[in-house]
Amino acid sequence: MAWFEELDSRQQIAVAVVVPVVIVLLYGLVVLGPRLRATAAMQDEIVAMEAERERKTIEAAKVAGREQEVAALDRELARALSRLPDQKEIEDLLSTVSSLGMDSGLEILVFRQQPETYQEFYAEVPVEMQVRGGYHQVAVFLDRVGHLDRIVNVGNLALYEPKIIDDSTVLTASSTVTTFRFLSDGERRKLVEQKKIKGEQR
Repeated sequence: MAWFEELDSRQQIAVAVVVPVVIVLLYGLVVLGPRLRATAAMQDEIVAMEAERERKTIEAAKVAGREQEVAALDRELARALSRLPDQKEIEDLLSTVSSLGMDSGLEILVFRQQPETYQEFYAEVPVEMQVRGGYHQVAVFLDRVGHLDRIVNVGNLALYEPKIIDDSTVLTASSTVTTFRFLSDGERRKLVEQKKIKGEQR
């Protein structure tokens, strides 16, 4: 970063302050916004398919020949839900996210799973994450997370404490990394009974 060394101290501080803001804005526009929209669309799709499947199942009991339609809906629903890990896969997925941070050259300061929150068919699994590294390493990590097969959103991204170390700017980044997991029928019934989610008790 020869260009950085040529700047006076005031300009270096300005760069250290402005660049994190630019990175956060670009991440929000280019990565986070589309990911959030895709997540919302997938959630709506799953809810719609569940409702349609239930309707077709009821009709199938009354009208012969509807079994194939129900089977087709089952396959579509399975494909949509394949992007949501189940309970057994969550630990591996979170380990993958942590490894992506280290592989991107970041020092992992905090990686702490938070309590889940529940929606009708899925649970949100948030993880508090704090890392330290350069702008480039943070950008690489965000890009790699954005290309995971599973849905993983990075929210509440904040970059702070920039410092010049060996002619490079190093900073701390904190965020909430959220993935989602599918709720089994048993979990859903239990959560409905506990009034943690809405739904019909069966």
